[in-house]
Parts: sequence; C-alpha cells; structure tokens
Amino acid sequence: MPDAPVCRAVVKVQLQDGLHLRPLTQLARMAQGFSATVTLHKGGQAVDAKRPLDLMTLAAACGEELIVEANGADADAAVAALVRLFESDFADGAP
Repeated sequence: MPDAPVCRAVVKVQLQDGLHLRPLTQLARMAQGFSATVTLHKGGQAVDAKRPLDLMTLAAACGEELIVEANGADADAAVAALVRLFESDFADGAP
C-alpha cells in the first residue's frame, strides 16, 4: 500500500490577539471537514488541528509562524483551505 500523501505549509499568525478561542474553533471546524489527519506545529510541539483545546496549548501569538501538515487523500485540499483561513485573518466563516 503506498504512503498517504503529505502536504505542509508555513503560516503566520496575523491576528493581533494571536490564536484565541474563536479562530481556533474556526480552524478546528475547517480541519474536521477533511478526512486527512491535520496537525499544527509550533517549535517542537505538534497538536491535532481538529481539536480546539489541543490547539489552545500552542499559545500562538501574533507574528509567530506555524506549520500546517496534513496526511491523507485530501491533504492538499486541507492545507490549502487552512492557509486561506490564516491569510484571510479568519474572516471566512463563523465561529
């Protein structure tokens, strides 16, 4: 069986208050829409992007860079969607 596709991208937190509960919830809901495993990395820490409480442990502040990584059939689409969310400052979607 071939390895599942892996896709990664670097994103920058541009929200003045960093990644607080509302954007984290948006991010998790979006990630949950994909079958791929989606992980967010900050430094040496990696968390499940489909779990808002796990995302909170990153304590990602404004200006910090994170790595979005997805593994699975729709990994490219998952990473692309999350990159767009970061680039839009979490403007597309309700909490």
